[in-house]
Amino acid sequence: MSVEALRARIVTLDSEIERQKNLLGKLEEDKIRTLRQLNAALDPVAHLPLEISSEIFLQSLAASPGEAPGLPTRLLHICNAWTDIALSTARLWTTVPIHFPCGDECAEILSIWFQRARNRPLSVWISLRGTPNNWNDHVSDILWRHGEQLKHLEILDDDLEEDSECDDDEPIDLFGNTALISLPLLETLTIRCGRHQRFYRGRQILELLHQSPNIVEFVINDAVTVHDYGSEKLIVPTLRRLIIGLHTSRDDILGYLSLPALETLSLPMSSVTNADLLAFIQRSAAPIQHLILGWPFYVTAFAQLHDCLRRILSLTRFEMWHPDTNVVMALFAALADTSLLPNLHDLAIHIFPGDQSNILDSAWSTFVHALSNRHIDRLYIAPVNEYLPPDVLDSLQELVGAGANIHIGTDELNFLAA
Repeated sequence: MSVEALRARIVTLDSEIERQKNLLGKLEEDKIRTLRQLNAALDPVAHLPLEISSEIFLQSLAASPGEAPGLPTRLLHICNAWTDIALSTARLWTTVPIHFPCGDECAEILSIWFQRARNRPLSVWISLRGTPNNWNDHVSDILWRHGEQLKHLEILDDDLEEDSECDDDEPIDLFGNTALISLPLLETLTIRCGRHQRFYRGRQILELLHQSPNIVEFVINDAVTVHDYGSEKLIVPTLRRLIIGLHTSRDDILGYLSLPALETLSLPMSSVTNADLLAFIQRSAAPIQHLILGWPFYVTAFAQLHDCLRRILSLTRFEMWHPDTNVVMALFAALADTSLLPNLHDLAIHIFPGDQSNILDSAWSTFVHALSNRHIDRLYIAPVNEYLPPDVLDSLQELVGAGANIHIGTDELNFLAA
């Protein structure tokens, strides 16, 4: 065969190979389409009404975004039918996990996530690790730009390693380059810290509360606010629950708030003075129903605490965490005055486990006499290691017979059931 013939043969073969490649490509596309049709035929979810398939996807979401981060995104990679369902279910994208540190590309992803949520209210969960410098202003700018949709916001310093370096004295700048925010739907704001305390700008915390006309709950635990509040008091007329974590070592935010609708107040007495607490109660004149006070408690401060309690006539539930026995006995004596906490129905005293001193028999007798003039539904006092006097036990058993739920003893032992 001549050279020209060989060259012509090669051209013919090249043409045939290209034709076969095109044919193979079409066959592969046909196979993919057929597989998709088969999957759709076999997939029960694809045959369900959108309302039902969407609800199934929603039920797959974890209670906390941290338990299954990015689940909605993973649903997009199963098949076309599941992708269509996921993108049609706006509620699937309304719980938004953000993990710091992250790069600027996270801001772009966040924008797409918010678009998929459309105009529905948002719950945003921010996991913060490392130093405050890991806060990304581009991401927070996108967040505040959608502030009108925020309904729940939680910032969690969730799991710093023991040996991680964190400049605790450098406060986080929540707002970055955002000059103005508006949070008309925000109902709950939570700031929690894990192994290391974080510093936040006190003025920015107050600004978040100020820009939230419908907020009902504010929780801050183990975070420290830098004292830059200014001099003006902030009135938050809708806030019903203020929880300053019992492990928060210091926080003077209470002195800058007036909460006339407050129903639940939890705070450590290490973070405020009795004078500040009294001023807050007088200033707010709130219908507080549930009061939780934490360690430390000392008998020298109880007289001022007594004055605070006397002004909360609406209180129905009172919890004390880790008071020493002298404070417990002082409270027993104070409750003999029926004008103090006249509506109290639920009393829980969690005594400091390391306190080896006993509550005197005379204090128990005074206490049960005070209870006989009150309507108590629940009483919890533990740990109590000493046995109660027989007459005290008899009086408490009478209250149990009248329907009261009473536990006095240790976590393992209730003396009333002995």
